Amino acid sequence: MNFFHLPFTPNTRILTENTLNQYSEIRKPKRGYFPIKIRKISFSNELLVIGVILDKEPEELVYIKVTTSKLLVSCSVDTHENYLSRYAYFSLNQLMYYHTEYDFEDYYWPGFFDQETGESKYLMIHKSKDSLHVSSKVRYKGLYKPGKQLPNISANIIELRKAVPSIQEQPPSETHIVLSFCLADTNNERYRTNHYPFLIPCIGILNKGKTGVRSFKTYVLNEMHLSEIDLTDEQQSLVEICFDMKKIALVANPEYKEDAHSLAEKRKQNQYNFNQLFELWQKALPLLSGRLYTHYSYTYGMRNVKSKPIRSYMTPCEFNNETPEICFLWKDKGDYYKLELRLMLLGKIHPLQYYFNTAFFAMLSYSPRKYVLLNSVVDSELLTYFQQSQFQLLVLKKHYDGDFKDFVDQLRMGYRFINK
Repeated sequence: MNFFHLPFTPNTRILTENTLNQYSEIRKPKRGYFPIKIRKISFSNELLVIGVILDKEPEELVYIKVTTSKLLVSCSVDTHENYLSRYAYFSLNQLMYYHTEYDFEDYYWPGFFDQETGESKYLMIHKSKDSLHVSSKVRYKGLYKPGKQLPNISANIIELRKAVPSIQEQPPSETHIVLSFCLADTNNERYRTNHYPFLIPCIGILNKGKTGVRSFKTYVLNEMHLSEIDLTDEQQSLVEICFDMKKIALVANPEYKEDAHSLAEKRKQNQYNFNQLFELWQKALPLLSGRLYTHYSYTYGMRNVKSKPIRSYMTPCEFNNETPEICFLWKDKGDYYKLELRLMLLGKIHPLQYYFNTAFFAMLSYSPRKYVLLNSVVDSELLTYFQQSQFQLLVLKKHYDGDFKDFVDQLRMGYRFINK
């Protein structure tokens, strides 16, 4: 089978409309209705087969193979290494639909098929009427694909910080008005006013037994909101840290058709703010751990951090004062290796909760509302990366040498490995 080659956007499996048009002079008619119907028929031996009907013509087949850096395309008619047929062009164009690109990552599974049977023991292929979806089987969650971006691990070994002393806060004796502190969190990839996790003070009213906050009066956004509370020196220091956090917590989002230089500057500023926030969390921890009235709130964006907190969104939580140590379990599973990220706390190994990623913190699977502040920004980046695949990475032995081995070697230099 002869294939026409189309390059992807670097370090992705994304084909853009601009690239497609650079390699073909075929275009959709500007006037009149030109119906195009495609259906994904099968995916076997790394080959995606698409049926395409142009107007009233008979259906033809387009064959697609996804490699690390290029899309290989063939067709039942015309297409060869120097020419892309009408059927192939319109199939790719239709995959993009109203967008200007299409990500073929779902069909990039190099070396995961049995060449004799065309099937894969690692993958699930769900077929519907005109489409199909490919994913790893549950037991193979986190399969590494050659060329996949892996985290950069600093060569500098960061010493574990010492456990900080814990505050011994007592309920107020003469009032039910209390200063509470809330971990404000959101998904920083989804909302226009997204933000990194920061700490914000709140004025709350305690329940009768003073065991918890019954309702909230206001977020503390400035000193004026603290007029009815006498702060201790420790509370005053923590409030000032909170104000500093909020100033730099907002994430700068890309604008429509923003130029590359401006995007790079925003990424640089976001990373700087992220690093500064982490340092502020380290300063806050000795003043925060052990307090009685601490909460977690998923804000859905900074636009909601104003006036009065919504009680139903405020979940009681604790901040652990111990220092967690990231460690890795290394398992030989026959035809692949399995790398699992775990947390060592007080000499014991713990699995992590993977439903939410709270950047600077780890949450144990059996105690998801007890927040453990990580030791470094590198730890945070590792946790974020592994959280996407439920804290495990699997690599076929045929794919181990190269980038993945380099990654594991870097991890071994800075983190504890435990062979299982």
